[in-house]
Amino acid sequence: MQPRIAIIYFSSSGVIAQIAAYLAEGATARGAEVRVRALEAPGGSTGPGSPAPDRAPAAPPTLADLDWADGLLIGTPTWFGNIAAPLKAFLDTTSPLALHGRLADKPVTGFTSASLPNGGQEAALLALYHTMFHWGSLIVPTGYTHPVLRRIGGNPYGLSLTAPDAGRLTDDQIEAARFVGDRIARTAERYVPAGLPSAHDLWTSQAPGDAAGALAAADSRHA
Repeated sequence: MQPRIAIIYFSSSGVIAQIAAYLAEGATARGAEVRVRALEAPGGSTGPGSPAPDRAPAAPPTLADLDWADGLLIGTPTWFGNIAAPLKAFLDTTSPLALHGRLADKPVTGFTSASLPNGGQEAALLALYHTMFHWGSLIVPTGYTHPVLRRIGGNPYGLSLTAPDAGRLTDDQIEAARFVGDRIARTAERYVPAGLPSAHDLWTSQAPGDAAGALAAADSRHA
């Protein structure tokens, strides 16, 4: 089954937008259907820079994009070791989905960048994942699943890189982004087998005491 991947990000300098574009290439090459969505800064700007001269600006994300996706890639610059305010504001609107199980069980990987190697990249990713824990999503850390991840800094918590001096991603950074896009698509494929009910299906169709039994029965049918 073709997985659906949503890439949602805020980019203040254009680096996160570049990463998003190469994540999309990796997921698309794996066969995923991909939506790329960019948050606007206060005042209506997505920030300077763009993913590439031949790419049009991404549309802003909606809750429908999150609901549509089987897997998510969510990106932010590292702002004082935390996530950017525009992204946090968007995530704070997701209660209508989260409270009805619409975001549960979806694989999620975060991505970030900072101007310095020790500029808070790990802290930003961990802060991002706090929301995903409440969603009940499946956090997909990068670990050390590809040699290129060590070459760009070795952050096991998600895709992160130090912003390149030239403003354009290096070959290793591009390779890493494409790999992570491929990986989230491969992971999402495993969680959308035909006939397996979603967390939302169990939430809405079963009494609270019966949901665990329904999930166990579904697992046994697809073992």
